[in-house]
Order: sequence, then structure tokens, then C-alpha cells
Amino acid sequence: MKESTKIFLGLIIGSVIIAAGLYFGLKEGLKNISTNKITVSQNQDHNTKVTPLPSNTPTPQETPTPSATPTPAEISWTKSDIIKALSKKTHIPEGEIKFSIGQKVTKKDKVLIKGAVSRKGEMGGAGFFGVINEEGVNITYVGQGVPRCSEVNPYGYPLSWADYCVKDNGQVVRRS
Repeated sequence: MKESTKIFLGLIIGSVIIAAGLYFGLKEGLKNISTNKITVSQNQDHNTKVTPLPSNTPTPQETPTPSATPTPAEISWTKSDIIKALSKKTHIPEGEIKFSIGQKVTKKDKVLIKGAVSRKGEMGGAGFFGVINEEGVNITYVGQGVPRCSEVNPYGYPLSWADYCVKDNGQVVRRS
């Protein structure tokens, strides 16, 4: 067999292996993403209410005592609240904001959201992180790179959302 034929066959086989790896890797990744969809409900005033993810029913010993801190089911926001917060952070006029929320984490007194934002009619955009609590919607990070530590660490975002951050001195550090 000619040397050029061997090289050609090697490239074809290598391409097939890489394509199969990408296909099955992305397919598994998409399964994980699809399980992180947000469950919300809207009333007639278009107020969006967080519906906590299903969990195991606690036994009587595990039932938490009532507190003055709002539960995640009490934290609510409107689409307009998120648009206003994104507009404030990105300086894109409210009427031109296009966004989606890809993941959320419900905690005791807040809901953490991760999504994408862009200007309507434009390609590209940026990722964003936000905190929703009884004070409202606060977008803490918008960008395409490594966030500043001050934009992510105080809020408790999952490490899977940003495993590194930039300190005030410009040093990139692993979050813990």
C-alpha cells in the first residue's frame, strides 16, 4: 500500500473517531442541560414565581422550623425585572435586550441564575450570573471571559459555572 494511501486512511479513521467522540460527548452534555430547565409559573399579572425542584419529602424529624427568611417559593420576579437588571449592567436599552436563563440553583434565601444575553437582532452575546432574593434581581456578572472574584464569590455561584476568577490584583485563581 502506498504511503499516501496509509496517511489518507489514517486521517479518515481518526476523523470518524473524533466525530463519534464529539457526538456522544455532546449528546450526554445536552441531556444534562435539558434536566436543568427552569420551572416557573405566571399569573395574570405576568409575575413569574419560582417553583422549587421536586425533592424527597422530609420526615417529621427533618421538617425545618419556620423562620422569617423567605423560602424559595416566596421569591418571585418578572421578566421585566430581569430585563431592567440586565440593561443596567450591560447598558443595552431595555427594549433591545434578548436573554435566556439556562440554569438555576435554589437556595434557602435566594435563587441563583445563569443565562445568556445579547442585543436583539445581533449575533453573539455574553453569559451572565444573577441573584434573585427579597431585594429583587441583581446581575453580578456579564461577560465572555473569566469573571472577577468580587462578581462571583460573595454570591455562592456553583464552581461548575465559574471554576476560576480574577482577583483585584489581576491574578487568576481557582475558586474553592
